[in-house]
Amino acid sequence: MRHVLNLTIATLVLVAFAFAARADALAAEPDAASIVKRMKQALEPARPSVRVMTVKVNSREGVAAQWTVGQARAHLDDTDSMLTVVLDPVGAKGIAFLAKEKPGAVAVGYSYLPAVRRAQEITPAADYEPFSGTDFTYGDWGFARLGGPWKLDGSETHNGVKAYKLEVVLANNPLFSKDVIWVATDTGLPVERDYYDLQGKLYKSEHFEKITTIDNIPTIMKIVMEDVQMGGSSEIDVSSVKYGEEAPVGLFDPKRLPDAANDPLWKMGAQ
Repeated sequence: MRHVLNLTIATLVLVAFAFAARADALAAEPDAASIVKRMKQALEPARPSVRVMTVKVNSREGVAAQWTVGQARAHLDDTDSMLTVVLDPVGAKGIAFLAKEKPGAVAVGYSYLPAVRRAQEITPAADYEPFSGTDFTYGDWGFARLGGPWKLDGSETHNGVKAYKLEVVLANNPLFSKDVIWVATDTGLPVERDYYDLQGKLYKSEHFEKITTIDNIPTIMKIVMEDVQMGGSSEIDVSSVKYGEEAPVGLFDPKRLPDAANDPLWKMGAQ
């Protein structure tokens, strides 16, 4: 009887320690809002930058299209600005998207299509529209949308990276019902982001790869967006990043979008 009692007490002690350890682990984890805020800061460093990228659109048969794209980021007055413009090939050269964001305000976007020779302000609903036939949307080329409220589902090793898992239900969204994201515990950068359609099925899966530290800033060098339901994918491969490089102020003027692809900045950024 005493032996059984001792075993019972020992079991209770082990259970108590297990619950205490779990409680300590939960207490050590930041809340969901803090994790998402840190992710946005990691994705959008304060320093100005210029980068050159290769964008590929992949069909089931192989590479369907490939572009060279330039991107400039800056903080002007109280506004963050991000310009993305296609530099090559000639048939797509000049396609551009300019995003602007002020603290506490909804980001504003402007698109330019050479075929119609005009820049247009786009509505927030257009954030979910494909960017020139790729699997990336206009919103993917702009500033990170935090949304919320996010729910923290703990931490785990995902794609070989220790990460926090977060989830948000997207009310009144025209395309998606749920968004699940894994955020690296060390860098604060996203590891994977999954989008679910209105029926609750996985629709798109975005993977962030090849994290490289440049000027003490962890930087994502490759992003792959997979169309899980229809097949195919789109990729962004960053070939060069220059932090501290300041683009001409005029590049961030929506009225200057028709000339953005011809700015000498892109030749210097590729060196």
